[in-house]
Amino acid sequence: MSDVREDARTDSFGEETELRRDLGPVSATTVIVGSIIGSGIFAGPAIVAGYVGTSGWNLLVWVICAFMAFCGAVTFAELGGIMPRSGGLFVFLREAYGRLWGFLFGWTSLLVIRPADLAAISIVFATYLGYYVTQFSPYPDWAMRGVAIIVLIILAFINYLGVRFGGLVQNLSSFLKVGGLLLMVGLAFGITPDASNFEPAWPSDSTLTIGFLSMVSLGMVASFGAYDGWDASTYVAEEIKNPRRWVPLSIILGLAITTVVYLLVNSSYLLVLSNTGVAESERVASETMQQLIGPIGAAFIAATAMISTFGTVNAGILTGPRVFFAMAREKMFFSWVARVHPRYRTPSNAVVFMAALGILYIVFLGEWGSIIAARTGSLWLFYITTTFSVFIFRRTRPNVPRPYRTFGYPVTPAIFVLIGVIFFVSITVSNPGQTLIGLTITALGIPAYWIWTRSRRTENSGQDS
Repeated sequence: MSDVREDARTDSFGEETELRRDLGPVSATTVIVGSIIGSGIFAGPAIVAGYVGTSGWNLLVWVICAFMAFCGAVTFAELGGIMPRSGGLFVFLREAYGRLWGFLFGWTSLLVIRPADLAAISIVFATYLGYYVTQFSPYPDWAMRGVAIIVLIILAFINYLGVRFGGLVQNLSSFLKVGGLLLMVGLAFGITPDASNFEPAWPSDSTLTIGFLSMVSLGMVASFGAYDGWDASTYVAEEIKNPRRWVPLSIILGLAITTVVYLLVNSSYLLVLSNTGVAESERVASETMQQLIGPIGAAFIAATAMISTFGTVNAGILTGPRVFFAMAREKMFFSWVARVHPRYRTPSNAVVFMAALGILYIVFLGEWGSIIAARTGSLWLFYITTTFSVFIFRRTRPNVPRPYRTFGYPVTPAIFVLIGVIFFVSITVSNPGQTLIGLTITALGIPAYWIWTRSRRTENSGQDS
């Protein structure tokens, strides 16, 4: 069971695997929690508060975005239940629309999504570490990037040795990050009895003008981005025990836990700082804890942010390599990436490959915010088409076992597709330069696919002759 055979093909609707199923229901759920709760809850609230203007609309935006995420998550839960294979969206898209569309997702993940995310979050971790380092010595940019690279290497090594170890890191980091945030919530509600900072809850002018709704929609973009990651367990489905049950449930439980945490944390921010204070804050979590318990609060929240981003990097190195592993197994990428370690039964080469890409991005990354913005349009294109695929599979695969069926079908997936199209158009119109860069990279995958498949046919014909 050391390697995937040269001519192997996977049954997307089966459960056979050469990987080791070492992730239980807790780990499957913490992969979701760890992927969602990263830096978004530390940066997003100030953006939302600045756009909406009042505490009531602030919390309502987070509730609306949670509902939007729920509509997508319940759909992904059904897809993960009927196709419990490594690769997540790659598998769903390939089965629904053909090999080209699956390849385009993998191509975009390779060039802009996965390594850029890993690099960006690793750098955020290293930046928060700078809070402590700068108390004693300078912290130049090269040192910060060096720390980010070391973190990535350590987590890659852990996940190389076994998915069970990566799952343990994920469990610990998720429990600690949620615990740290809930401690802040407890302090806020225990120490700050005066609720006057919630005022005004709503605008004095209750008229919902076009301009106001436009501002709310901009706030929703920031809020919804903080919920991204509910699909994480689908990428490691072949390593989850009883995947048809726990992949869907992990998605729903993980998003539910995250939603409760987000609403409580944002309520704490508002209770301590007010909506105006949150909007004007550069480090909303640090300033909240600073007001609650003094300078020690800033140190505490820096540690919480480090744990949070550390867990998110681990979730990325746990899930990201499975995209390229699945592509290679379907002969859409270099065959050596599909090799399974003979002892640890992990996609070890894919893990090393993913880490190497992340390190390259850390070394050469310029303005990573621009890179992240460039991939947003393409990512939403794949989210929309993945969600729509549930309609396709209901028609083309009616007899496939469905341990979980999309709640509210067909309304919930239709809502998400509609909202997704609106978001896609909004992103393209508001930021055409960077969005078109990302879409162009995705489009370049078409000739790349043609070249790859042609070279494969030439290679196979040469072997036959």
